[in-house]
Amino acid sequence: MMRSIFFVLLFIFLKATCCFANATAILINKDSLQKRVSILPHDTARLKVMEKLVLINQGTFDYLKSIQTMFKEAQSQKNDIYICKSAFFEAVYYYNNNQADSVYKWAYYLMPIAERLQNWHLLFSTQNILINTYTYNGKYEFAINEAMKMQEKAEALKNIKGEAEAYQCLINAYDETNRKIEEKKVLLKAYRLFPKLTYEDKINILNQYTEYCRSVNDNQGLKKYLDENTNLVKRMLKEQPDMNEAYSDVLLYLEVCYIYYYTNIAKIDSAQLHINKAKTYITPQSYAPYLGMYQDARAKYYSYQKKYSIALTYADSALNIVQEYDDNKMDYAKQLISKANIYQEMGEYSKALPIYKRAHELQDSITEAISAMQLKEIKSMNHFDRLIWEEGKIKNRIQIIVLLTIIIALILCISYMRRIKRIRKALKISEQETLLATQQSKEANETKTRFLSNISHAIRVPLNSVVGFCQILATETDIDETTRIEYSDIIQQNTEKLMRLVNNVLALSRLEANMMKYQLSDYDIIQLCKDAIAIAQMQNPNLHIKFQSNMGQRVIQMDCSWMLKLIVSTLTSPPPYSIEKREINFKADKSGEIFCFKVCNSFLADSRYEGQERSMQNDINELLLKHFGGTYQVISETEEGPVILFTYPENLSE
Repeated sequence: MMRSIFFVLLFIFLKATCCFANATAILINKDSLQKRVSILPHDTARLKVMEKLVLINQGTFDYLKSIQTMFKEAQSQKNDIYICKSAFFEAVYYYNNNQADSVYKWAYYLMPIAERLQNWHLLFSTQNILINTYTYNGKYEFAINEAMKMQEKAEALKNIKGEAEAYQCLINAYDETNRKIEEKKVLLKAYRLFPKLTYEDKINILNQYTEYCRSVNDNQGLKKYLDENTNLVKRMLKEQPDMNEAYSDVLLYLEVCYIYYYTNIAKIDSAQLHINKAKTYITPQSYAPYLGMYQDARAKYYSYQKKYSIALTYADSALNIVQEYDDNKMDYAKQLISKANIYQEMGEYSKALPIYKRAHELQDSITEAISAMQLKEIKSMNHFDRLIWEEGKIKNRIQIIVLLTIIIALILCISYMRRIKRIRKALKISEQETLLATQQSKEANETKTRFLSNISHAIRVPLNSVVGFCQILATETDIDETTRIEYSDIIQQNTEKLMRLVNNVLALSRLEANMMKYQLSDYDIIQLCKDAIAIAQMQNPNLHIKFQSNMGQRVIQMDCSWMLKLIVSTLTSPPPYSIEKREINFKADKSGEIFCFKVCNSFLADSRYEGQERSMQNDINELLLKHFGGTYQVISETEEGPVILFTYPENLSE
């Protein structure tokens, strides 16, 4: 998440450059600037106009082209100042597009020129980008080493901004390697520089401090730095209103952190207030990681209020956003844990457990990968140092041997401690899993007992009706024909209900035991939907079903009989509701390689028709789709009425 904060602040840096240095130029028409470039002589005035065009083109397709044009012009004029500026813009562009090789190329190109010109502001800003690129490409120890060198150089030059940027690089590297103690120490050092820093550097450091407090669950510190940062941003925007648009993402981030804070301390009204405020800062250009945080914060907010279905919706939304931008998947693993926590609070332990397992496996693999990269980097760096020392005096070889011995011993100690830690963690997890399995077994037995009790009652009622009326028909000889027909109809209805119950119980048992036999064949899924609608309307002529689909013919492999029964069950209802008038919206779409179906105003999702037969049918549908790799979800209350959502894969796995 520190990386996300730095990306946004880097973008704001360019916006700030544009607003502070060229506030009036931004209002100039872009076309008029381009015309001026074409008629101006090849001198500094032409380069100044080109720089304005670069700043105006931020976030557009012309941005890179305008930078390259400015760089060629600066080279042709041999103007080192503008060569450095255009090279810096190139480095920023490739940094924001995750193209590390190009960042290295432009950074190494401009740093010697900037140092020769003694343009320390540009030099340290470029080093900031370069060192963070090392960090985000796994060169942690090298990044830390370079940041410390940058700090020493800035201290020697008494350049406060350079010191602050060096501290920011160290904070990012320590955060990526989960060195919380070192991270806090550097944050404190950076915080002491505040009286001498600009607004941008203060806000950057306060954002890093805020994120640190949030990551270690320090609510007191979180509130302190949130308030300080919010007041600082508001004061700056009051003095410089042109920066409102540039700082919308920072304001969104601060409001999201307030939502986390007030949810953590159970002040729900305050959390709701900041949810509403955060919405005002969301735009089509809002930074994706902050949108993910916003959805996650709302999930925690609704989870605290025990509105779990809403919380899960926002948790899934956060997962989708995080999955798109998270390169190393650590934030994705944390988001999975947040979703599992919601299931745990719901008591859905069977759903929470596999998510916890997946998240912890992902975290462990990432942690191990980072550790392996650090060890490899340490060895590589030490090997490089050893080669340098061997070229010098012979006595330095002894120092190298001692150093390598210490490092190897340290690695062995770290490996041994990590092994002990993993064993302890595995034992603890095993104990927790045993307790959880015991609890789940107990709950499963209770559920089974309740199910048997309910199904026994459900079977006994129609069976008693059948037996009773059969006895009447057999013993009473003076029953008139009308009454006999009425009794026969009652027997027929209850026999059908009994058969449905028995068939459902058998089907549910086979599905749970994974013993169901299927007959797969290729069939058009759209035609199957239309067949199901026709059957449903034959069973209940009062049904009005509106079918929508964005697909034409789609032939897929499936068990046509079971799939037809499933779709029909979502559109109809068993007696006594089978003749009820009802309008149903049935929609079939395709997303990627998944077919998505939505049935609005379904009997099966309507809580008014709660019963054993409805519950069993939903369980059968869920298990059936799960077998083929699909999903099944019942939502009783939505704006569209009771809804059933289910999916089916286009290609079945072998």
